[in-house]
Amino acid sequence: MRRLLVILLAGLMVLPLAACGAAAPPPDGQTIRDLSVAEAYSMIQDNQGQDDFVILDVRTPAEFAEGHIEGAVLLDFNAGNFEVEVGKLDKDVRYLVYCRTSNRSGQAVNVMKNLGFQDVSDMDGGIVDWQAAGYPVVK
Repeated sequence: MRRLLVILLAGLMVLPLAACGAAAPPPDGQTIRDLSVAEAYSMIQDNQGQDDFVILDVRTPAEFAEGHIEGAVLLDFNAGNFEVEVGKLDKDVRYLVYCRTSNRSGQAVNVMKNLGFQDVSDMDGGIVDWQAAGYPVVK
């Protein structure tokens, strides 16, 4: 009987640990994900010219002018009004968000998630990794 009790208690102790490791699904059917630059490039190629897909560059205007992904829309995360401006965008369109190295884009994606955007991808490594992989930029 004592052995059974020990086994039961051990099982109860492991159960909460397993639950902590499980990621909760995003609310309201949202799709929020990180993509490598290769996955982002593929996504752009697959969705080129489609009205329901936006490449969102959240760097400064000066950074954008130095080189950006073709077709990208600039919305400066550091401008002070990012949440208001991004809130004006269509929440049902798919977005690929990037910055210089993924810091600002990660924060931007979190804002977008909280505002109810349905499908948002953050390009890991930003434009730095994009260019290091040899993918094109325009000025």
